[in-house]
Amino acid sequence: MAMNNIGAGGVQGFHVTSTKRARSLRTPAENDYSVVNLAAVAPVATDADSLPVTVGDTNSGEMVNPSASAASAHEIGKDPWWVVGFSLVAASDSSYILTYPFLIMSQLGWIAGPVVLVLLTALSCHNNCLFGSLHETGGKRHIRTRDLISYVYGRRWLTRTVWIVQFTVLIIFCIGTFIWAGTSLQAIYVTYSNDPTKISLPVWIAIAGACYSIFAFLVPTSHSLGLYTAISLLLTMTITFISIGISIKDGMKSGVTRDYSLVGTTADKWFGALASLSIVSFAFNIPILAELQANVRPPTVRNIYKALAFEYIVGATPVIVLVFLAYWAYGNGVSEYLLYSTSGPTWLVTVANVAAFLQVLVTIHIFALPMFEYFDSLVSKIKRRHAERDVADDHTLRARTGEWSKHKMLLRFVTRTTFIGITTLLGAMFPFFGDILELGAALIVFPLNYGLVHHMYLTVNSKRISWYQRAWHWSIIVAAVVLTVSSVTASTRNIIISSSSFHIFKSSS
Repeated sequence: MAMNNIGAGGVQGFHVTSTKRARSLRTPAENDYSVVNLAAVAPVATDADSLPVTVGDTNSGEMVNPSASAASAHEIGKDPWWVVGFSLVAASDSSYILTYPFLIMSQLGWIAGPVVLVLLTALSCHNNCLFGSLHETGGKRHIRTRDLISYVYGRRWLTRTVWIVQFTVLIIFCIGTFIWAGTSLQAIYVTYSNDPTKISLPVWIAIAGACYSIFAFLVPTSHSLGLYTAISLLLTMTITFISIGISIKDGMKSGVTRDYSLVGTTADKWFGALASLSIVSFAFNIPILAELQANVRPPTVRNIYKALAFEYIVGATPVIVLVFLAYWAYGNGVSEYLLYSTSGPTWLVTVANVAAFLQVLVTIHIFALPMFEYFDSLVSKIKRRHAERDVADDHTLRARTGEWSKHKMLLRFVTRTTFIGITTLLGAMFPFFGDILELGAALIVFPLNYGLVHHMYLTVNSKRISWYQRAWHWSIIVAAVVLTVSSVTASTRNIIISSSSFHIFKSSS
């Protein structure tokens, strides 16, 4: 993809052609959304799907599109790259990391485990960089995954399908995250209670849902998450390094027998390995990268590369170390929730459990915000139209339609409380965290972050890449199809097995 040439006078468009479409992807001028220097004229969004690329002060790089509200009810393009980097770490390196030794290494073992983890992490970085490079395709910002797909392919049915799949999987992730938050609270309770079975996991999941509902109301948009993502990074590092330290201590104990063999029948081993591939791919892939990239200031592609570099260097490296050390310390007997396997000290494990619970509230919010943004934008368009007819001055209009207006607060309370109530109920009914995470990862990571990303890159750059680059992208697309079918089958099988001996609203343990 040819990059825009930015000069003092504005932005020059570029032209790409797709053999998959009857019409070409036209330049900004041909699409009638030419962009000029913001110092002279404020750009106007041309539709509700995407935003024209805008260029502000080339020295500060902090000018953003003032008409973002025309496309989204949430603020767009206001965060520096490092804030988005914090969000990427919060989304991918959450307290989920405590289950990776069990879901990855105990299913793959010492030979396949390290190889698969390192290779798929590198491939995940490659995929996310490709996706990030498409953010300004056609000369305008595509602030949602479905917007980019709609622009590249022009097929409404495909856009709607991806939108449905993405939102369905985000709901699955939210359900799984509520289960994880409840597990963290239960772990604290079990540590200090004389009767650990008195309060079951579903109750703790409900308590976690109630806590998150307050947080979701007080933090309306992704831009509002800025400080919380920094706190989330600190919490993630706390969890990671406490777990690493205790794992090293436990691993150095003498007289402890550790078994590193793969357990179960041949079928169990194969299906377990296939399901673990989706977890490895999910670990450092970002299923909502376009939505997070929408928050970054221009230049968007360069800044998302910086944020991704931060995520993979600062976020991924310690997690990979933790996964190896925890499996070394506990073998295939490692718990699905790592802190249940550790020997203490008790106060340090409690600190890790508290950090895991608090951090996961930010993770839930990052996964839920694309859905909240959709509902907020949908209702706000109607409300703003009515307000514009009745109000003449901008100050009163902002008061009636701003984030803390009575209407917005009521809308936020109703939509978010309803969503949280439903997902918390489902999590309490079926608390199979690992199986749910495997299914969600299989449904979105391989089809979207592998197959669709590479196909979109091929479509946009079909005339600019060599035959061996084209062969590389097609090989990933074919592999993504095969892995999607096999990993979905494996994770569905695991859910069926887990649910066969389970009663609703009972603790999975």
